Amino acid sequence: MDCWEGITHTTMRTALGVIVGLALFFPGIVFLQWLSSALGLYDDMTLTDGCLVMIIILLAILLVRGGHGDDSPAGQREARLGGASSREAQARRPRGRTEP
Repeated sequence: MDCWEGITHTTMRTALGVIVGLALFFPGIVFLQWLSSALGLYDDMTLTDGCLVMIIILLAILLVRGGHGDDSPAGQREARLGGASSREAQARRPRGRTEP
């Protein structure tokens, strides 16, 4: 049995996200503090300020990319999510009638 067999793509993406997040946090915040003081943009950037700047930058990237970055048509995404809901398959009463 291969030791990587039970690990899913979601688990790997989560682990990679944690690693990238830590890599952005430790040297990234220190770099932002240095850059802001070198350019004279912000006098004394705290760790909290740096974290907020990093969050804003990453959210702006997601906004510009358009969310998921998934280029598949909407129908394929819906099929992956389980397809139509069970309520859509049920017969509905015609509107305007209150009798059973």
